[in-house]
Amino acid sequence: MEFRPTAPAEIDRVMEILADGRDALAALGIDQWQQGYPHREAIEADVEWGESYVAEVDGQLLATCMVSVRGDRNYDAIDGAWLTDSTSEEPRYAAIHRVAVAADAKGRGLAKFLMASAEQLARQHDCESVRVDTHPGNAPMRSLALSCGFTECGIIFVHEAGNVPNATPQRVAFEKLL
Repeated sequence: MEFRPTAPAEIDRVMEILADGRDALAALGIDQWQQGYPHREAIEADVEWGESYVAEVDGQLLATCMVSVRGDRNYDAIDGAWLTDSTSEEPRYAAIHRVAVAADAKGRGLAKFLMASAEQLARQHDCESVRVDTHPGNAPMRSLALSCGFTECGIIFVHEAGNVPNATPQRVAFEKLL
């Protein structure tokens, strides 16, 4: 397995993997990622910033995630407490978003590989921790975070949910010290 930045020519494949993730969330009755999000423009911006990553196995792109060390304003307020005292203005954490695995590649450890690879990337950027959040009903992602050694820290509210009618703005937030 190889973890590497997404090339611009691979955005279509990333969108397919994200569509598989969207379908999996819909099957769980979760409103996260519905109504067109994550949209292509977000992924194009991730690629432009060098924050979109893929997991490649035998020449096939099977999973994707976004890893940013630029801070996330959604993490500035939490109903609970982070393990580290770091803000989006002066981030000392990496944020993992948009974790998705192709439907035909589930159960092969790709999500754990993405999380471990994101941690390595965070260490390379001298981050103190890694943060991730998910919809309260996303039991698979919550379980993944805990199994990867993350601590549940509380609830955050995502500002972007306001762009999707009736979307749940609460997210369960996790952090792992490096």
